Amino acid sequence: MSSLVRYQLINYLRTYHYVPPFTIFILCLIVNYTFVPNPILDSYSFTSLVLFFLMGWFTVTLFHAEDEGQKMITTLHTRKTIDYNLGIFIICGLLAFSLSCVSVIYPILIEAFFEKPKLLHILLGFLSHFSLSLLAIALTALFTRELVKNRRNTWWGVIGILIISVVIATLKDSILTGLLWLLPPLHFSLEMMSVGDQIEVIPNVFYWQYTWIIIYAFLIIVLFFFLVNRRK
Repeated sequence: MSSLVRYQLINYLRTYHYVPPFTIFILCLIVNYTFVPNPILDSYSFTSLVLFFLMGWFTVTLFHAEDEGQKMITTLHTRKTIDYNLGIFIICGLLAFSLSCVSVIYPILIEAFFEKPKLLHILLGFLSHFSLSLLAIALTALFTRELVKNRRNTWWGVIGILIISVVIATLKDSILTGLLWLLPPLHFSLEMMSVGDQIEVIPNVFYWQYTWIIIYAFLIIVLFFFLVNRRK
């Protein structure tokens, strides 16, 4: 499995498809912290939302890094389609982890905040970035060529589902509670990051809510593998 992941990562780096989203990521970080000082959690909330959209971009380019012919050859070598897709998800997860760390550490290094962040601020910042990144990866995977053959529909689908997730977060008060649990739980992160920098202790409910975002993402990934298997 490690050999497959290494091959997929090297192949992806050779495509340079990561350059546009990575460039935008760096620019957003620089611009967001151009003027200092800034509130801690509000700033992290903004960059986590930016990363949410950019991880959708990264995910599509990762799944589409190989053309159909090369992908078929790679799949034959791996012998299992599930291994091929699992390798891509692993790379997506590593990328999400890395960019989440950069998003949290960069403003601390340049002292961009009103006050020095406490451990709880750093933890909340990382959980916000990483959980939303995983959610974006899972939702985006449903619109890759594994399930959607038309490339144009892939991009419209990705943009649509990510925007809808944000809209749900703004309209959650008008949505039935039972239905809300079935929809992408992006709103949990936005709510938790709006508590203010004066927070002294992370409430236990916050851990449960971030856990639900991650569980939701993994359930969507399981759905992805189920749908891919049904199409075979």
